[in-house]
Amino acid sequence: MDSTYNHYSTKLISTCTSHWIFLISCLILAVNAYWFWQTEVDDALIYARYIQNLIDGNGFVYNTGEYVNGLTSPLFGYLSIIPAFILDDARDGIMTISVLFTFATQVIYYHLVNTLVSDNKFAAIFAWLAVCSTITYLNLGMESSLFTFMVGLCLFLYFREFHLILGICVGLLILARPEGVFLVPAMALNTFLYKRKWPPLSCYVIPTLLISIQLLFNYLYYDSFLSSSGMAKIYQGESGVWGENSYLLTLFTRFKFGLTVNGNWIVAAVLFVLAFCSLALKSARQFHIVSITFLVFYTLFFTIFNIPPQAWYYAIYYVLLWTYVALGLKWITQVLIPKYYLFVSYGSYFLILAMLIWQEPIMKSSHGSTVREDYKEFGIWLSQNTPEESSVAVVEIGTIGWYSKRRIIDILGLVTADVAIFIASGDFHSWVGLYQPDYILVHNPISGMEKGIQQLAESDSGSLTEVTSFNFPGFKLYQFVVDDVSRQPQLDIIT
Repeated sequence: MDSTYNHYSTKLISTCTSHWIFLISCLILAVNAYWFWQTEVDDALIYARYIQNLIDGNGFVYNTGEYVNGLTSPLFGYLSIIPAFILDDARDGIMTISVLFTFATQVIYYHLVNTLVSDNKFAAIFAWLAVCSTITYLNLGMESSLFTFMVGLCLFLYFREFHLILGICVGLLILARPEGVFLVPAMALNTFLYKRKWPPLSCYVIPTLLISIQLLFNYLYYDSFLSSSGMAKIYQGESGVWGENSYLLTLFTRFKFGLTVNGNWIVAAVLFVLAFCSLALKSARQFHIVSITFLVFYTLFFTIFNIPPQAWYYAIYYVLLWTYVALGLKWITQVLIPKYYLFVSYGSYFLILAMLIWQEPIMKSSHGSTVREDYKEFGIWLSQNTPEESSVAVVEIGTIGWYSKRRIIDILGLVTADVAIFIASGDFHSWVGLYQPDYILVHNPISGMEKGIQQLAESDSGSLTEVTSFNFPGFKLYQFVVDDVSRQPQLDIIT
């Protein structure tokens, strides 16, 4: 009886300690989120401008009167509307949802790991690692935390066999990011291999309705079933501007970011070894089949279509890596050195705490400024020095569009119809004749997607005039000056 009492007492103390460690990690996350609250990811401000236009009564659009769907995560956009209305600021609205789901990701993976190994100590290790990662805060303001949470929630519901709720959440996952659909065949494969119970057909009705309603809304409101931004990224991949295998190459460099100091890979190597050890843990075998299969499909999609390698696409790799590390530590303490179980498990907390202390100043310096200050200055300058009704063509539209409050012609075609189709065929100039912007902002020297502007600037047609009062290093602003009589001959030069 005494031994049983001591066993449960030890387990209770261990559980309470793990909960406290988890809560402390959440507190650290809250401090860092507050620290980076003013972060303005360029693409995040695209969402903000859509929502701000809605709040201002101009419709759920980027440019007033132009019904183009530039939102690849409609669920993130819809959820952000609520705090945006309450706070009367769309930027704070998207940041609120992003931060809330960063916390939610901590919670769901804590419970997921505990479901797999029935051990709170190792579940808390996931939370420790997540707060140490720079990429956790690098993507604040984007939909990446919503996506990682929905993946974790679907995995949790799958292994608990809550099929009806799982079906609903899969639908929401696909609305969070379309690539979430790859979790479906991954779960189906594991269900087949392990002869798990298949969900009844009724579980497929609600997710099908959710996705169908979204597609119908897209068609009725934007006159297109699919988002223009999603298609634009595929077209950009076809253009070849990003180079071959850019997504895969960036994947490897992303793991280096936040895990190494001055090129030292020791910490990263230890984490990858621990993650590899998790493959031997029998209780997590089905989890590995589902998650790794999902990552394979997910990676193949971005690689085959050569999607531009944006930072937020890689968040799911980090989240699953931390999960594998926690499971790897469980296997080591359970199989290799069971006598030192408590020593290793609690020692892991202190090791990761040391990583946190070491990582925080690195994070602060490597993250850089919370705002793309030069783009912010460009936007403010345009708002003060150009007519309100004027249009500006630019590659990076988020920050400049948010602060300029001008009609934006998107050179990449995320929020401007038909531009991306030209890019897919390597045509970087025809969009100028189609949209005829008042101003064109380009890099100096010209970047890949701005080739057509260089050709027009070097012609003797006089259609582009440099705005000399726009004096910012590394960039040039041109005014597109073409009268009605000479417009067509001048445009022939660039078509």
